[in-house]
Amino acid sequence: MGGGAFGSGADAPFTPRMPPDVYRKVRDNCHAALRQIFTYVATPIEGPGKKDHGDIDVLVAGERQLAFPAGAQDTEPRSLPDLFAGIKGVLRVHHSNTVGNTGNFAIPWPAEPGGLSAIPTGSADVEASGEETNRPRYIQVDVQICRDFDGLTWRLFKHAHGDIWNILGSTIRPFGLILDEDAMWLRIPEIEKIDKKKAKVLLSSDPTEVLHFLGLEVEGFWTEPFPTVEALFEYATTCRLFWVSPRREDEDVADLGAEGDEAKKKLKSNDRRRMRYRPIFRIWVEEYIPALRAGNKFVAKTGTPPESRDTVRDQAFAWFYIEQEYEDRLKEWRSKRSVDEMKRFLKEVIPIDLENNYRAALSGAMRKIIIEGDESFGVTPPAAVRDRYGVFDKGVVRDFIKQNLQGVGRKAWDRQCQRAREAMEGKAKGRGK
Repeated sequence: MGGGAFGSGADAPFTPRMPPDVYRKVRDNCHAALRQIFTYVATPIEGPGKKDHGDIDVLVAGERQLAFPAGAQDTEPRSLPDLFAGIKGVLRVHHSNTVGNTGNFAIPWPAEPGGLSAIPTGSADVEASGEETNRPRYIQVDVQICRDFDGLTWRLFKHAHGDIWNILGSTIRPFGLILDEDAMWLRIPEIEKIDKKKAKVLLSSDPTEVLHFLGLEVEGFWTEPFPTVEALFEYATTCRLFWVSPRREDEDVADLGAEGDEAKKKLKSNDRRRMRYRPIFRIWVEEYIPALRAGNKFVAKTGTPPESRDTVRDQAFAWFYIEQEYEDRLKEWRSKRSVDEMKRFLKEVIPIDLENNYRAALSGAMRKIIIEGDESFGVTPPAAVRDRYGVFDKGVVRDFIKQNLQGVGRKAWDRQCQRAREAMEGKAKGRGK
């Protein structure tokens, strides 16, 4: 998305930015052409106030031949390479790149707004830099093949209105909520510090449910672009989790630049990158938020958000019914981490002044008893050795080892010696043959 998929080398197709009339006409023509192959074809709603466009984004799903088969040969889904070959044909593609389920295609710039025909080679055009070029012009069309209608609907939602989910994402992220290409998720803080992917618990891939949960108006979201950037910003502030931190006492009330700098310091690295490439998001951070703060709008007087992360988590439990999954995921994570820690702890707590082979046998036996629940040594640790999340209590483990050190040690050593004798006898029998 955003254009520039083919680079700027001498062999790359020239894809200048499109005025709105060319964009709309070519977009609609692409939709009509792609409906020869797919049942569902759509483009996300554009961001507000766009004076030109770098490319055309199209989402497709559902092979038409599967929905309306003409014969027995039309009952099997086609491979991605076959689908992309069909796309190239109906769009009259001259250049292409495909990765996974997404393709970047360069099609001829229309000779007139209503068509898809190429302009004659040698026609002049003015690039963004202002330099004239005699190269033929092309339009970049990015086509993503979605798994199904629901997947397409979610991506239309995620990419609607340009930068709106960059803005709302920075609003909801501190509360443990994230929205990606597939759904909205709740992150578990304890796991998030180590593994962000495993920390994700699915909330919903239903756009309407997501908007309702965030307190955002559904009506109007799907119909047309926001008339202005200001209108988009105003909509973003209606999110029930939106708030503005108060001004520091040492700041000048009129110093909006300092406000912007302060806001930028709090941004995640991804958001700082977005500020470089997303002008609307940069205005939100550098101008709009500081202006709200200066006007004392949405400012939390206490300096903390109106909702805590734990409160939002509990609200998600009640709204999406995911508490059990959350607890199970956290239990599994804590238990596995605790097992790894316990293996290291056992090496530390077993006395180091024991004979090496005896100590190894004792350590192995204690690991089987405490971690694996082996009862063959005649002793079991108390129930309190683990909490409800499967986390070991090191104090209980230490006391158990101290009380059973000699008894378990003798049995472990006897077993070790028995295995050694059996191994030697086996070798002797082998030599005898």
